[in-house]
Amino acid sequence: MHKFTKFIEYFARFLQMLLILALALLGILLILLLFREIYSLFDAFISPSISRSNAEIMDEIIVFFLFFEFAAMVISALHHHGHTSINFLMGLGITALLRGLITAHSNLTEVIGNSVAILLLVIGMVIFNRNIKEM
Repeated sequence: MHKFTKFIEYFARFLQMLLILALALLGILLILLLFREIYSLFDAFISPSISRSNAEIMDEIIVFFLFFEFAAMVISALHHHGHTSINFLMGLGITALLRGLITAHSNLTEVIGNSVAILLLVIGMVIFNRNIKEM
């Protein structure tokens, strides 16, 4: 039975190392996509023709920040051996909803939905932080 327990421990470490390796590869891919998005943004700004509207350029900027946030999440997970804190994930959710709120200025139901979701996440973060501090 002792050999089986050791085998399970080695196998768990092997799987954790594979997880960290996969996260590192995902991080490299996200950084490459981030730089590709920067290139397309500079191309849009430098382009002599104004064929793109401001909304299209804003969409590209939002995609850039999506890649940036996902890369930050992968880096955070790598720093914490494959785990990410709840506060970090809730903060990413609030940021994503704020970004959606900025772009959804013409649809009233989407604006109200995003606003309510942001409020609920902020309330959830406050409750979570108060309960964690008391423990």
